[in-house]
Amino acid sequence: MMGKNTVTSDMKMAEVIHMNYLLLPVINRFGIKLGFGDKTVEKVCRDHGLNLSFFLDIVNTYHDPSYFPRDKMRGYPATLIIDYLLQSHEYYNRTMLPEAEGMIEKLVSTCSGHCEDLRLIEDFYRKYKEELQNHLSGEEIHFFPYVRALVEGKTGGKDLETLRREYNFSYQAHADEHESVIAKLVDLKNILIKYLPPDYDVEVCNNLLYWLFIFEDDLKDHERLEDVILLPVLENIEQQFRNQQ
Repeated sequence: MMGKNTVTSDMKMAEVIHMNYLLLPVINRFGIKLGFGDKTVEKVCRDHGLNLSFFLDIVNTYHDPSYFPRDKMRGYPATLIIDYLLQSHEYYNRTMLPEAEGMIEKLVSTCSGHCEDLRLIEDFYRKYKEELQNHLSGEEIHFFPYVRALVEGKTGGKDLETLRREYNFSYQAHADEHESVIAKLVDLKNILIKYLPPDYDVEVCNNLLYWLFIFEDDLKDHERLEDVILLPVLENIEQQFRNQQ
């Protein structure tokens, strides 16, 4: 159902950002930069050669948690979904992770007393960053290429089980990694909220927490696209592949 705050094709793109500024990085992932004047969403998408329906579904999914037309979204080409997810990976590596790290380093630098706990938080984050980057890299090396190979028919006559082994893809391992990267981000927030030592800069800490909440929400939307949309699409592709053998 289309709500009164749903992003529509005839809205001006500038209005979309005024309605929800948190959509700006999502819009950027489609290659859209600021400076689009009074152009509508439809016109901007047409100028950038974008699938308008897919753009609207992605933007509205991030904008409104209750908006998630899973059946419709499962009808999009797998490669279209993958291309968007890859842009999200680039954003996490280029912006989200470095920004959070810089804020934590700044927080540590404001400590004037016993700073061991803050340094433990810094160490926790660096390990988390490495785990998330390894997860993202694993998807780019194994998961996404496996899907593309099936879609593009580049299977070399191999059966499904052999292909999964070659691409090192496992549904269970994928689910476990998703659960871990979200849980540890929640742990980091709770450490800051519940156990932060008193010698710290309040504004720096508040900015860091605000950033982590935004990061968590973005990651959850990202993983929902993978788990609820792309994985069922993959299962359907795999079934079609089995039927053809």
